Amino acid sequence: MSDNISSNTLEIALRTRVRCEYALIEQEIMRNNLSIVLTQIRNLELTGVSKIFPNQELIAAQVIAGFKDNRVINIMVVAQTQSGKTGSMEATIKKFMEDSGEPIPIENIYIITGLSSVEWKAQTIERLPDSVQSRVFHRGDLPKTFVDEIRNKQNVLIIMDEIQVAAKKGQTIRKSFEAAGLLDKQTLYRNDVKILEYTATPDGTIYDLMKWGNASKKIMAEAGENYVSSYDLYERGNVRQYKDLCGYDRHTHTIHPSIQNNVNELKQCIDSFETPRYHIIRTQNGSLHNITIDNIKSVLTPENYEYIKYDRTSEMNDINNTLIKKPKKHTIIFVKEMLRCAKTLIKTYLGVVYERHTMNPDDATIIQGLVGRTTGYDTNPYVICFTNIDSIIKYDTLWKSNFEDKTVQWKSKTTKFVRGNIQGCKTFNDTVGMVGFETDEPVVEIQTREPVITKRATQDEIKKYYNENLKPRLNGRGPNRKSPDSNGLFKATIRSNTRVYSWEEVRSERKQGLTDNNYRLYPCYENPSDSTTLEFWLIHY
Repeated sequence: MSDNISSNTLEIALRTRVRCEYALIEQEIMRNNLSIVLTQIRNLELTGVSKIFPNQELIAAQVIAGFKDNRVINIMVVAQTQSGKTGSMEATIKKFMEDSGEPIPIENIYIITGLSSVEWKAQTIERLPDSVQSRVFHRGDLPKTFVDEIRNKQNVLIIMDEIQVAAKKGQTIRKSFEAAGLLDKQTLYRNDVKILEYTATPDGTIYDLMKWGNASKKIMAEAGENYVSSYDLYERGNVRQYKDLCGYDRHTHTIHPSIQNNVNELKQCIDSFETPRYHIIRTQNGSLHNITIDNIKSVLTPENYEYIKYDRTSEMNDINNTLIKKPKKHTIIFVKEMLRCAKTLIKTYLGVVYERHTMNPDDATIIQGLVGRTTGYDTNPYVICFTNIDSIIKYDTLWKSNFEDKTVQWKSKTTKFVRGNIQGCKTFNDTVGMVGFETDEPVVEIQTREPVITKRATQDEIKKYYNENLKPRLNGRGPNRKSPDSNGLFKATIRSNTRVYSWEEVRSERKQGLTDNNYRLYPCYENPSDSTTLEFWLIHY
C-alpha cells in the first residue's frame, strides 16, 4: 500500500477521510477475496443460516451512500429489536467489498460489541461469512486483541453492535478506542476509519453523536414486511403490566400479601393455554431469586408444572435447544441475568414471558429485555408478555419522532434531563476529550416548552374545551369519561401507576408522555383526602 500522501491531501486531512491507494497485486487479492466472501454468503443463504432480505439491502445501500461523503466518520443505524441487524451488517460488508470505487479489504472489517457475551459472539459468528469470523469481538476481546489489530490500520470499517451496552466514557469501548488512537479526528480521517453503530435503543449515544456535526449521520432502519414491534404487541393485546412476584420486605422478613394475587394472575394466564408451553420468568438476583421461585411454586405446584433454571451456572448452554422441543406439560424457565439483548428466541412453543419488576424501570432494559425477544418476523400470536407498558409507549414515541423528540422522559444509564430535555450523559460518542472535534460555533441554548394545563371542575367542561380547541388539530373523540372508585375518588395513571394524585404531583409530571400530537387528562386533588378539591386537568402543547 502506498504511504505517499500529497501535500494537498494533507491540507484536507482534518476535513475528509483520505482514500487509500492500492497496488495492482493488492487489488487482485481483494477481488479474489470478494469472490470467496460472496460464495460464503451464498452458502449461508442456501443452508438457511442467514439470508439477506430487501430491507437489509436498502439499509446497506444507505450506509454506503452515507460514507460516500468523505467527511462522515460515524454512522448510527437505529433498528428495532429483532428486525434483522445482523443481516444488514452482512449486506453492508458485501456492498463495501463490491464497491469498485472504494473497496475495503476483508481483513479490515471488524464487528465489535460492548456486551460481555460469549452467546452474542457465537450467534454473530454463526451468521457471518467465514472470512469475517476471526474479527468478531465482544467486550473481553477489545482491550488487547482488537486494539492490537486495528492500531494504525488504514481503510477500516468498524461495525459496532448493541452500542447501548458499556456506553459510558469510562467503560471498555471508550478506553479501547483511546488505546487504539481512535479519539483523534485527524487520525480517523488520515487512516480512513469508518465507524458503523447499530442499536435498537441508542439512549444517550445518539444525542452525543450529533455533536460530531457533518462527521456523523443517523439512519432510521425500516423493518421488513410482517415485522411485529413491541408496540404492535401492545396494540394487539399481547402485553400486560408486570407486577412484583417477589415482594420480600428486608425489614420485616415477610412477603407482601399482594404477591399471592400477582402469582395467581400469572397462573390463570398460564393455565389459559390449551396446550403445554414454555413460560419464561426473569427473577431477582441473589437470595431474592429463590424467594421468587418459592412464591411461584407455592401456587403453580411442581407436580403439575416442570421447572428449569437458566443462568450463567446452569447446564443449559443455549435456551433454544430446549425451546425447539414441544413440551409435555407447562414448563417454567426461571431466567437470571440472561436474555437481555441480541439473543433470538425460538418462539413456537412460548406462552408467557414475565420481565423482572422494578419500582424505577430502565426503559432501555425493558425494550431490550423479554418483550424485545418476542418481537420480530416469527412472532407467536399467542405469547403474553408481562412488562412495563409505559416503556413501550415512550419507545414508540421516540421511534416515530426519529429520536428527535427530546421531551420524552426516557430513562437509561446514559441519558439525563436538563430543563425538561433529554441529553446524552458522558457516552463514548461524546466529543469532550476527543481531539479535533472542537468548534468555534456558539452553543445554542435549548429553549424548553411548557405545555398548556387547562383546569376544569367537571368532565363535561373538559370535553367542551377539547372539542373547541384541540379537536381541529388532533381529531378523535377526545377524553373518555372516567368513573370514581368505590370511595368516590378519581384515579389517574402516570408511568403505569394508577392511584389518586395531587395537583402538585400532576404538575411535576406534566410533560410525561406528551408530544405535539397528543394530550393527557388527569383527575387530581388539591388534597387527595378531600373529594371536594377535585379538578380535571387537560395537558397539551
